[in-house]
Amino acid sequence: MNSISQVYRHACREIGLPDAEKELLLKLLREISVNALRYQKAWNRKEDFITLWFISAGRFPALAASPYSNTIGNWVATRLPFNLTEDERRSLWI
Repeated sequence: MNSISQVYRHACREIGLPDAEKELLLKLLREISVNALRYQKAWNRKEDFITLWFISAGRFPALAASPYSNTIGNWVATRLPFNLTEDERRSLWI
């Protein structure tokens, strides 16, 4: 199984984001990785990922407010080793 940083590093190559959003996305992914270790959570388990996302994403309000937040959320959701419901996808940036 790939690490979260390996999986999501592809994001900046696969989705067209302006430099500012790319930088914030990489910081968010790095934050998720750090928090996974800190809180002993597995990013590839649905419950843990959702917890890690909410812990980490709150530190990036500019990314949440970005016009690209749906694009990023949809990309993330399609790359996870589990499915997110529509409600879970919508709630990623709340």
